[in-house]
Amino acid sequence: MNSTKIRLNLYDFLIDNSVVHVKIDKYFRDLIHKKLIDKYDSLRKYHYGRFRVTYGALKNDFNLNTYFKLHRLLRIANDVDISREDVFNHVLSFFAYGSNKNKQVIIPKEITIDEQFVEGFALYLAEGDTGLSGDKIPRKFRFTNSEIDVIEHMAKWINKYLPGNESYLMAITPSEGNYNKIIKYRLCLDSAIIIDLILAMDTKIKNICSNNPKLAAAYIRGMMIGEGTAYFNKSRYVRIEMRNEKEIKYLHRLFTLLGFNCRPSLRTNRHNMWSIYIGAKQLKRYNDLIGLGIHSKRQAILERAVNKKLRVNQYC
Repeated sequence: MNSTKIRLNLYDFLIDNSVVHVKIDKYFRDLIHKKLIDKYDSLRKYHYGRFRVTYGALKNDFNLNTYFKLHRLLRIANDVDISREDVFNHVLSFFAYGSNKNKQVIIPKEITIDEQFVEGFALYLAEGDTGLSGDKIPRKFRFTNSEIDVIEHMAKWINKYLPGNESYLMAITPSEGNYNKIIKYRLCLDSAIIIDLILAMDTKIKNICSNNPKLAAAYIRGMMIGEGTAYFNKSRYVRIEMRNEKEIKYLHRLFTLLGFNCRPSLRTNRHNMWSIYIGAKQLKRYNDLIGLGIHSKRQAILERAVNKKLRVNQYC
């Protein structure tokens, strides 16, 4: 695969989501309605035995409601020989039932899966928060970091790939008695649909990156911006640590694809903490292929480590 640009239809990731509703233009709504009447004589005859919803609810979809449930709309369209693609072409906006009812969500039908997209996607997986708490399902897109450059980087990612959606920034001040005095920043986009979309895309994005070295490097870079460490003192290395064994082993696959000699290991001094370590001999290769991107502090440490002048037979 030579190209690093791949097009994906985002709506395909939402068609089985029961909370997703869509707004379509009036012309297309009337066209579907007319085709139903022409084929089945009446909306009531069409409804009989087909849906769990009442006839009144289906009638309201065509006469009163602003939004259709997406998977029901696709089924109706199919019954009058209208393709999924035609439906997608007439979607104006999205709405998540039961969440932020007054807010429409704008999602582009297609996006380009390039290096910038993959880096931001992985960075969100590393540092993002879905709002999941206890038995509550994910409801929002939240991203927290102490580096304002990283926050701005994520904000630009949202504006490029999910334009037209309102986000907001808040500062998180450490509570009294907290040993960590660093102020963090949280970027929020309160949309159940967007977080559902991100989670639904995870497997597909991982599969794409597994077969594309440039995208694999971008994915690792995004993860390293969020969770990585660059070290330059008595020894030189970069390392990423997390408790997500599945994710760390996936990162190992990407490192292997790029020709790095490393392995995932379970830390002996930190419970259930997995790690991948790239030592001094591979640091220049790591910097040239991947780097630490927008995280200027870590990137500066990495560059100093790479540029260290060594004595004869010295590797550390």
